[in-house]
Amino acid sequence: MPTRKKPTLLAQGKPRTLGGSARPWRVRLYAPEAGGTKYQVMFRAPAGDGEPWRRVLRRANSESEARRIFQQAEAALDTERETPARADVRAARTIRMLGEEYLKDSVERGKQPRTMEQRESRLNAHILPTIGEVPVARWRVEHSRQVMDKGSKTIFSSRGREDLRGQLAAMRKLAWRLGWLDRSIDPLDGLEIGRSAVLHGATAHYVDPRLRPETRQVRAMADAADRLCGTDGTDPLMTRLPLLGTKIRVAGFGGLRLGEQNALRAIDVFFERGYVHVNGSWTTPRGQSGFRGPVKNHTLHEVPLPKSLMQDELLPRVKELLNLPEKATIQQVTNALESQRQRRASLAARDRDRSMAWWNYPIPPEDELWLFVDTTTGLPVKPEMHNERWHRVRAWVEQNDPDNAWPQTIVYRNLRHHAATKWFHEELGESWEVVAQYLGDKLTTVLNHYVRAGEDALRDSVGKLAEH
Repeated sequence: MPTRKKPTLLAQGKPRTLGGSARPWRVRLYAPEAGGTKYQVMFRAPAGDGEPWRRVLRRANSESEARRIFQQAEAALDTERETPARADVRAARTIRMLGEEYLKDSVERGKQPRTMEQRESRLNAHILPTIGEVPVARWRVEHSRQVMDKGSKTIFSSRGREDLRGQLAAMRKLAWRLGWLDRSIDPLDGLEIGRSAVLHGATAHYVDPRLRPETRQVRAMADAADRLCGTDGTDPLMTRLPLLGTKIRVAGFGGLRLGEQNALRAIDVFFERGYVHVNGSWTTPRGQSGFRGPVKNHTLHEVPLPKSLMQDELLPRVKELLNLPEKATIQQVTNALESQRQRRASLAARDRDRSMAWWNYPIPPEDELWLFVDTTTGLPVKPEMHNERWHRVRAWVEQNDPDNAWPQTIVYRNLRHHAATKWFHEELGESWEVVAQYLGDKLTTVLNHYVRAGEDALRDSVGKLAEH
């Protein structure tokens, strides 16, 4: 009987004695046997806890794929990582499975519920219906283009398309980290998004000055909300949010995000210092009850507010929440608030969680001292209801005070842009570093949003030319 010819050895790794082997062994790559088509990579890998290492065979259809498996095995043994998986396991690792890992990884990284909702929506609406069953190992740029083509049919903003591409990039990075995709393969290489026109000297995130409401418009909208939502209001849908006008002023002159406005409590107001302490955000995930979570970027910050807003509007509300008489002095209110903070700080000190403090010690939402509530529920208003009431106020101003009406392009969120530029920077003369602290943002973020290179020089030139 003729002897079987041994396969040709193409490559072998460094000698190893891992797994309790008495004799050194190597990772070896063999060419296909006579009459065969499969390349073979042989090495040893752990079989389980306390079990001796076993020999492993991995097959590949091409030499390039076999050499990738060979390199992966060498790297895995060098760094004590997981060795290359079997072909059937690699085939089962689809984009759908990668998407599940991506969402799980996002949760472990502490991403906010709203962020999770957006990532899950993009995954279910655009990525999985298009390439969900594609094995991650076979993910290529043409698949990514298919996703972007599908997205372009329903996503019309350049920012939305950038977010979709950014999610693909994040999934690619995770696939590399998990070892599901070879790092030499980039499924986004050459995938470009049509660039939108950008004003000279501005970044892609620059907020056009026309989208920043004027102070007169902010005051008009807040005054209208006072009229429609106050005690003299006639529409019960509007009077469910009795302090909507005050809330608009807090947004327009403090720059708080909507979740931060909703999460404000009596204990967050420091009347003796003239500011509010922004330390949380009210979040309402889809189909779930709302809760008070951390502030965006986990960055606590203090925001100064006008004296009239603090003492004429917030002070009476805080007295009401603390069951103090209307004639109580600011010092009495301050003492009562400090007592509340000290009580929570004492409870937090007994908690095993060392991150607890007076401002984040958990209190049942129905027992919190919320500044702005929906009177029907006693809790902060849901964003959907808030926006619906906002549009009612907007329509009223457009009809009854057309000179101060808001353009359709300016939304509620743009009150934050007014606070940053028209109020803090221009009216109060604060530097951009200080503005960034008030907004709870990084300086680079604020500069990218509001500062355009050469804008001051342009303004000076226009002024000089006006004299000629």
